[in-house]
Amino acid sequence: MVGYEHALFLILLLGYLLISLRDRHPFSIYVLTVGVLLTLLPPFYRFTISWELFLALILPWILSQGAQNWLRISWEIPKRDIYLWLSTALFLGMVIYFIGGSHWLRTVYIGVIAASMFWNLSRSRERSNLLEVIGPLTIIFLLVETSLPLNEPALYIGTLFSGAGIGIILAIISIVSMKKVPVEHSRWILLVQSYLAYWIAYVLKASPIAAVLIGVVAFIEFCLLRLGKKETEITHSRIDNKYPFYVLLVMFVFIAWQTHQPMTLIQWAEVILGLFAGVLIAILGQRIRVPRFEHLTLNWQNVLKLGLFLVSFLLLWPRGSEINPLIIWVALGMAILLPVISAILLAVLRDISTDKPVNYTDDF
Repeated sequence: MVGYEHALFLILLLGYLLISLRDRHPFSIYVLTVGVLLTLLPPFYRFTISWELFLALILPWILSQGAQNWLRISWEIPKRDIYLWLSTALFLGMVIYFIGGSHWLRTVYIGVIAASMFWNLSRSRERSNLLEVIGPLTIIFLLVETSLPLNEPALYIGTLFSGAGIGIILAIISIVSMKKVPVEHSRWILLVQSYLAYWIAYVLKASPIAAVLIGVVAFIEFCLLRLGKKETEITHSRIDNKYPFYVLLVMFVFIAWQTHQPMTLIQWAEVILGLFAGVLIAILGQRIRVPRFEHLTLNWQNVLKLGLFLVSFLLLWPRGSEINPLIIWVALGMAILLPVISAILLAVLRDISTDKPVNYTDDF
């Protein structure tokens, strides 16, 4: 049985790689499929994997991409999207509850995280929203910050503010550096800032997640507005750039090869019913004209991406006692809270830049 860190990291990495395909790497969907199938086979040789090293190398990049998307997050979610998202969480949770026999509290948060990542993958060109952010961010919290929120909640709040302070200080240093280099190098400065924010916060026992997210928000807003680059779009360090994408793709296949998750009859039933639930959601989404599902009939690879994710999620998600259920609820709450804090900070920075009073609650 695969350990929970191993499983969560694979789910998170697979989700971001699938999002990054966007028809840029058409053959990569087959490589990812092979990687998922490798989890069913025992490796003939096992390597000792340092998860702290893997997380320190990959999570700053993923967090940086996420923060740049959340700068344009939509807080106005149509009611039909909310109802369909809740239906997705309910259907997937019911599959796990009735087939796998898990406790109903566990099925609720598993359904919410699965629905959020499913929503993220189904997005085409519309702006991201909170419904699709909370799933990946919850997994990141589970991988990085698990015990402190439960054991010492007051101290954990302090680590969030400390991490945010580290991110802002590094953002200021990056902005000063920007004055001496061409704007096209901004993506590399931002990427270096994200890694430094994560590593410094981790060493100082502050929140690496808050350090990266708040630092990215501060850098981009001040760089665009305070430095007078309103007409210049910062070139983001995208995860689907050619070489970084291939590095992460190879890393996924390697980690999947080191994973052995034997399938039981119950898991096969969960996968089949989960895929059936995903098809129903997609068809219903097209019928009620939810934009994110209207493009599925145009490209069969989009359908394959959603199916591959559902299979991998239902196969790999750790159901045992390794994860404290309360910890997952705390991580889910933080995944909702941190984007809200980032949005408030973003509104404050825009207010400072324009010297106009802003009612920050209007953003929500």
